[in-house]
Amino acid sequence: MKHFVRVFLFTVFAIWLSSQLLPALVIIGNWQTILIAGFVLAILMIFVAPLLKILFIPINIITFGLLSWMVNVIILYFLTILMPEVVIRPWTFPGISYAGFAVPPVYLSYPVALITASFVITLITNLLHSVSEQ
Repeated sequence: MKHFVRVFLFTVFAIWLSSQLLPALVIIGNWQTILIAGFVLAILMIFVAPLLKILFIPINIITFGLLSWMVNVIILYFLTILMPEVVIRPWTFPGISYAGFAVPPVYLSYPVALITASFVITLITNLLHSVSEQ
C-alpha cells in the first residue's frame, strides 16, 4: 500500500510539474483532474507497464534496450485515451540564444511531443523515487 501511495503522489506531482513546464501537456480542469490523472497513471504504471515490458522483450533484445523508453510513451498515450482531459498537442519550441550559442525554433509534432512529455514525467518520477529511497 505504501508503494502505491508513493507512486500516486509522485505521478500527481510529475503530471502537474510537466504541465507547467511543457506547453505540449495540457490538463483541462482543476486540481481534481490532476489527482484523477495521477491515479490512472499510477494504476497504468503498476499494472500495465510490466505487461508491456514483457511484450517488448524481443524488441529490447534486438535493440540492446535502446527502445525500452517506448513503454512509458505507450502508457502516457493510454492515459490520454482514458482521460480526454489530459491532452498532448504539438507545439513549437521557440529556441534559445545564450552567450553566443543559438538553438533555432523547432516544431514538435504530436509523436515527438508525446515522447517529450513522457520523458519529462519519467525523469521527474525517477528523480523523486531515487530521493525518497535515501
